Amino acid sequence: MFATRPWGRSAKSGTAGQIRMASARRRSQGVAGASRCGGCERWQRERGRRSTRRTGGCGRAAAGVGPVDYVDTTDALAALLRQLRRRAARRNGGAQLTYRQLAARTGWAHGVIGDYFAGKTLPPTDRFDTLVQVLGATGRELRLLATARDRVEEARRSRLAAGGRTGPPGTDDAGPLPPVPRQLPADVPELPGRGWELDALDVLRPEARGGGPVVVALDGPGGVGKSALAVHTAHRLAERFPDGQLYADLRGSRHDERPVAPADVLRRFLCALGAQRLYPCSAADAVAAYRTLLTERRVLIVLDNARDAAQVRPLLPAAHGCAVLVTSLGVLAAVNGANHLHLAPLRPPASIAVLELWAGQGRLGADRDAAEAIARHCGHLPLALRIAGARLAARPRWPARELAGRLADPARRLAELSFADLDMRTALEAGHRELLTRGPTGRAAALALPLLAAEQGELTVADAAATTGGAPSATEVILEQLVDVQFLESRAPGRYRFHPLTRLFARMLP
Repeated sequence: MFATRPWGRSAKSGTAGQIRMASARRRSQGVAGASRCGGCERWQRERGRRSTRRTGGCGRAAAGVGPVDYVDTTDALAALLRQLRRRAARRNGGAQLTYRQLAARTGWAHGVIGDYFAGKTLPPTDRFDTLVQVLGATGRELRLLATARDRVEEARRSRLAAGGRTGPPGTDDAGPLPPVPRQLPADVPELPGRGWELDALDVLRPEARGGGPVVVALDGPGGVGKSALAVHTAHRLAERFPDGQLYADLRGSRHDERPVAPADVLRRFLCALGAQRLYPCSAADAVAAYRTLLTERRVLIVLDNARDAAQVRPLLPAAHGCAVLVTSLGVLAAVNGANHLHLAPLRPPASIAVLELWAGQGRLGADRDAAEAIARHCGHLPLALRIAGARLAARPRWPARELAGRLADPARRLAELSFADLDMRTALEAGHRELLTRGPTGRAAALALPLLAAEQGELTVADAAATTGGAPSATEVILEQLVDVQFLESRAPGRYRFHPLTRLFARMLP
């Protein structure tokens, strides 16, 4: 077993020693036949970097993999992983395993696996052990490679610690390592029907030095599943951002609370990042301190339920190693450099899968027609499907056709799509409230909404002008306002249509 004593410090001082001690215990207990090397290894400083000198051939892995003694960067560790991958192909007499094949074997995102092999991300200890075993590492190689992996993590932490923190005068202690925030809400176990969107969100990764952070903005109507997709994506890609994940609900679309001021979010983020003092002096100073603390860190920032671009801009980092995922009702087209992803309702097969996910396995199998009717009445919106599934789960003796019959009545459909703290009408009210804050034009759009919803099928500007009695030019402005808050969809210039549940909501407005 490898020595666990840190260079120049006692084994009990600091995180580096704890990492090595935990690593040694884990590998010695998890690999059959592990034993101590009888003092054949000793750590020393050499040319200003951490390295080891082992005797008796213990410093190398088997032929084709190694040496590992001087591995202390993610690039060098990734080179060892690529060697293992090539060796596995030679042994099997076939092609190298692709990232998608490895993803199928491990259950991880193939983009994350690609980052491991490219040296962009350091795999967590459990994933690293799994990966090298999938690639055919022996027990002895696993111990050597695991020690190398932990040495890379220690070196990265040391570099971060040396980036501006100092300990007490007269000591060489760099002080406590900065905290690693893990603020993401609980993950949703599955997101049926969002495979394409998850692939598109794979762009969230630390960028090369000299570039800015990647920013992705998700938008879509109320109940389409923006928050669930954002949180699920952040969990999937968290390993790319070893310095933490920050999360804030900006409450821009919450019916019961005011939007959160950026200054309040900055104070929370600064505290989570280990700021030594608070920054009450000015918002500009807080933004500067926030961006300074994120320099040279790889952090994923999730800004959920943003109201507008002005609320988001102060919370955007400048560091190339960070990435930002924002959700909002409308398109945040005024956020510079953002990649936009527009969410739409699910396709029917995925809707059935979501409904069954929340209703319980086997709950819908006996009545497929009723399940399809429920999905159709829910407009294939994930929130509505979740509510319907929860209602079926709460009434295990109800047949699915009972709920389908209740939802079939348009006059009571929105009232039926409510359970506990989940309510479809509340999700749709966000757009209406936003209209009322947009001045005279927004208020005019809110007044026109029930009139326009009374019309069936697709709307044109001429049709809408005839219905509201307004001039075509003014009517087009109203229609575009309704598109901005996701009440209408415009697939071609001058043509508009309602989502079924949005139409029901609009018809019930006073």
